[in-house]
Amino acid sequence: MKVDMHVHTSKSDGRDSLHSMVEAAEARGLDLIAITDHGPGHGSGIDERQALETKKEAELLQPNYHVRILVGIEAEILPTGEVLLDSREGLDIVLASYHGASSVEAYYQAVLRAVTDPKVDVLAHHAWVIGGFEQAGEYDDVLIERMAAHGVAIEINSKHALPSWDFLIKCRDAGVKYTIGSDAHRAADVGSVAWAKNTARHIYGDKGLFLP
Repeated sequence: MKVDMHVHTSKSDGRDSLHSMVEAAEARGLDLIAITDHGPGHGSGIDERQALETKKEAELLQPNYHVRILVGIEAEILPTGEVLLDSREGLDIVLASYHGASSVEAYYQAVLRAVTDPKVDVLAHHAWVIGGFEQAGEYDDVLIERMAAHGVAIEINSKHALPSWDFLIKCRDAGVKYTIGSDAHRAADVGSVAWAKNTARHIYGDKGLFLP
């Protein structure tokens, strides 16, 4: 199954419209695309009402396309671990991500709480810290345990080639499912998931894909 479950439109910080992103997904033979514009708290974020407007637009487009169109949101994780989303009602999928934590410790302190929030489906681009991406093994085991307990999937992010294979193997062994995302911000990048797809195939085989 060919999927891309993390893309942004011009409603947040993307370059192209919903229609253009769906057209690109269809042209590249995808079976499923998830529109996940940034949510409240992000500099270019939209609110839940705007996300639901996108969903209505997607429902009008859907009969014209083979690719299944999901609409959700990429919700901000605050330093406290709060997920900045009042309600997920009506949304197909909720990614949660922490953009630019000040340190590894601050990142993990926040996400360890965030993955226990019942609104969250997926932890996106795991291990983002200001200046780059870092993982800390001493926290990862606890994080994976909490994700498994709360049914939260891990995103395999092709744009940043994250997370590490070691982390994903632990996720697989703990029963944590995965998603694949390009993190595309323009139509030209929709479906650019070769690294993620190859990684998923090697680690998960033909099982473990999270589908809402």
